[in-house]
Amino acid sequence: METVIQKEAKPEVEMQTTAIPKLKFREKLTFGIGDFGSNFSWSFIAMFATIYLTDTVGLSAGILGTIFLICRVFDGIADIFIGTLIDKTNTKMGKAKPWVFWTTPPLAIATFLLFNVPSSIGSTGQIVYVFILYFLVAAVFYTSNNVAYGALTSFMTTDSKDRVSLGSYRFILAILAVLVISSFTTVLVHAFGSGQRGWTITAAIYSIVCAIPLMITGWFIKERNVSDNAGHAQNISLWLTIKVLFSNKYFLIAISMFLLMYLAQTRTSVQIYYVTYIFKRPDLMGAIALASMLPIIIGLMFASQIVGKFGLRKSILGGQIIVAIGTIAMGIYSENLTMFIVSSVIASIGSVTISAGIYAIVADVGDLVFWKSGVPVQGAVFSLTSVGLKVGTGLASALVGWILAYTKYVPNANVQPDSAIIGIKFLYIYFPLICTVATAIAVAFLNHEKLMPRIREEISLGQVGKNRK
Repeated sequence: METVIQKEAKPEVEMQTTAIPKLKFREKLTFGIGDFGSNFSWSFIAMFATIYLTDTVGLSAGILGTIFLICRVFDGIADIFIGTLIDKTNTKMGKAKPWVFWTTPPLAIATFLLFNVPSSIGSTGQIVYVFILYFLVAAVFYTSNNVAYGALTSFMTTDSKDRVSLGSYRFILAILAVLVISSFTTVLVHAFGSGQRGWTITAAIYSIVCAIPLMITGWFIKERNVSDNAGHAQNISLWLTIKVLFSNKYFLIAISMFLLMYLAQTRTSVQIYYVTYIFKRPDLMGAIALASMLPIIIGLMFASQIVGKFGLRKSILGGQIIVAIGTIAMGIYSENLTMFIVSSVIASIGSVTISAGIYAIVADVGDLVFWKSGVPVQGAVFSLTSVGLKVGTGLASALVGWILAYTKYVPNANVQPDSAIIGIKFLYIYFPLICTVATAIAVAFLNHEKLMPRIREEISLGQVGKNRK
C-alpha cells in the first residue's frame, strides 16, 4: 500500500465535539458486511485448511501445527505496528478506511493461493509454499485489514449502545458467513470434482465473496470519532503506546479475554474431523454449525438491550456460565447426535453477550486510556487486543495439529484409532470448556462501566491526559 502518512492532508472525517449522531441501520449494515467478507478468508482457512492440507495435499498435521503457531506469533507482533500506523494515518479517505479497502485484494488472492498448493514442487517445497502463503495471509494482509476494521468501531461512534450494536451486526453477518462456509464447502468441493480441482474452484468463489463486501465497507463507512490529537499522533512513539496500554488493568483483561476466546476455537478447526470420524457424517457440518450459530444470530438482535439492562460485565459473565453448562452437556452426550445438537444450542445462547460485547469493551478501553494518558490509542488498542486473538488462534491451530499427530490420527482412514477419537473430543469439548471457565474469571474483574459516562464527557471537552481536571 502506498504511503498513508500525509501530515498536510485534511481527513474527511467529523471531529468529535459534544455529541455523536446515532448510527443508522444502513451504516451499521455497511459496517457489518465487512466481517461477512473477511470470514471467507479467516473462517474458511480456520475450518478447512488443516483437512485440505492433510488429506488432499498430504502434509503432516504436526508440521502444520508448528507452521500455524509460528505465523500467528509473527502475526501478533505485526498487530502492534499496524495499530500504531493506523493511529498515525491521516489521509483524505480517513484513518482506518484506507487500510480496510486496499488490503482486501491481496488478502483474497493469498487465500485462493493457500488452497492451491502445487503438487510438482515436492513435500519440502509444499511446506515452504504453505508457510509463505499462510504467513502472508495471517501476518500481513489479514492483520492489516482486520485491525483497521476493528478500529472503525471507535472511529464511527462513542455511543456505547451503538458500539454494542455494531458488534452485534458484525457478528451476525460473520456467523452467516460461517454458516455458508460450514454448510456448502464440502458440497462445493465434491460438486466441482473433489480433490485439488474442487478446492481450487471453491477457493476462487470464496475469494471473490471475501473481497467485495470488505471493499464496500472500506469505501462507504464514515469516520467521526477521531480525536483532536490525531494530527499529532505521528509524534507518539510505539514504546509510549505500548507502555500506556500495558499499564492499564482493563487492557490486560481485554487482551486475556481475546486470548481465551480464540484458544477455544480448537472446536472450529476440529469440527470437520468430529462429524467425519465420530458421527460418521461429514454432511452434518452444516447442521452442527446451524445449531451452534443460529441462536447467536437471533440473540445478537437483542444483545444491546440485554447489555443495556444488565451491563457488560454481568451480561458476559452470565453468558459464560451458560456456555459452560452447554459444553458440559456436550461431553455427556458426545456421541448422541440429538442431545449433542441441543447442547450446542445451549452453549451458543451463552455466547451471545461476549460476541456482541467484546469489541465494545475494547473501544471503551481505548477511550479510557486516551482520557487517562492523553495518548491517542484507538487503533493501537484494537491491534494489541488482536495480539490475543492471533496468538490464541495460532495456539489453537497448533494444538489441533499437534494433538492429532500425538493421538495417531490417520488421514482418510475409514476408522480412526481410539486415541485419535479421544484427541478429537478433547479439542472439541474439554479444552474449550477450560477456556470458558478462565474467560469467566477474567470477566469477573471488569468494573469500568461506571466510569465511562464521565470519561466520555471529559474527552468531548478535551480534558484528557494532563488537561484533566
